[in-house]
Amino acid sequence: VKEWVENAYWQSFCGSEYFEHAVPLDASSLVRWCKRIGVDGVEFLLQQTIVTAQCTGQLTERHVEKVNVDTTVQEKAIRYPTDVRLYHRILERLVKEMRREGIRLRQSYTLFQK
Repeated sequence: VKEWVENAYWQSFCGSEYFEHAVPLDASSLVRWCKRIGVDGVEFLLQQTIVTAQCTGQLTERHVEKVNVDTTVQEKAIRYPTDVRLYHRILERLVKEMRREGIRLRQSYTLFQK
């Protein structure tokens, strides 16, 4: 929704006849609509889109030989330097290595042990 105001090409692609300086809808509208139609509704819309594309000749067998999947919305297993889990993991490994080397710790860190 934010890109709508910044991108005249996107507005044109969506059917706008002139550049608009305000967003046409609230950002949460699409989320509420998706929740309202549910997974079955989304699957139905996808199915109808594919059938329509096939009937109009916009989708052929060649088009479906290779499918590109956009995974930008899927959760990634990325740990950022500010991630507490990363600090915890570092602490676990350091404590394990220090115990292996026989180094005595002033603090036990037993709360962090599994």
